[in-house]
Amino acid sequence: MGRLDDIAARGTVSAADGAKKLRVLQVRLLYDEVRDHLEHIEPYGWTAEPKDDGKPEAFVIFPAGDRSHGWVFSVVDRRYRPKGLEPGEVEIYDDQGQYIKLARDGIEVVTPKKLTATIGESLTATVGAGATVNVTGSVSVTASESATITSPTVAIDAKATTVTGTLTVEGLIAGKGGMTITGGSGGSAATVTGTLTVVDGDVTASGISLMTHVHDGVQGGDSTTGQPQ
Repeated sequence: MGRLDDIAARGTVSAADGAKKLRVLQVRLLYDEVRDHLEHIEPYGWTAEPKDDGKPEAFVIFPAGDRSHGWVFSVVDRRYRPKGLEPGEVEIYDDQGQYIKLARDGIEVVTPKKLTATIGESLTATVGAGATVNVTGSVSVTASESATITSPTVAIDAKATTVTGTLTVEGLIAGKGGMTITGGSGGSAATVTGTLTVVDGDVTASGISLMTHVHDGVQGGDSTTGQPQ
């Protein structure tokens, strides 16, 4: 019976070395038995570096009860294991409060740190009902080539919008709050090719009104013209 007791053991992780092809652990077993270089067996496509402060629990198998060589087949840390999952839910987590949860109503990705995604080829996202992104700080998007937004309508709700390059609009420009243009090249602030139509209001150039200006020095009759009509 003692031989059978030597096959399986339970202890705590006191050291870990994940630099090797197969991680090795130092485990303190019951009765202060310390075993070094125990191979940590992990499934393909999954790895996790356990904390080595003597708190994570390790479950060890010693083939044929030989305590000189063993395998750690599972490491758990009850301090950080999430609770309250619904039946069927899956969660990947760490000790910093970061987690990816396959919940009943969707996927949750939470991190108090930063989130980095590196994509070598292309990214395609199809959203059925809609998407909302809330950012408490700033957002920066950099594209090495072109960027295209295809939508029936696009709304930008911002106090100010700055375009550093050339702005080309192929459709109608409808402004409700007025327009101010400063600068420009060749001493010209704005150039209009085609017909410029003022539907309502006046046009003033260098302090001269297009609607109310008159001309002096008119020959014959009055010395000035009447207002334009």
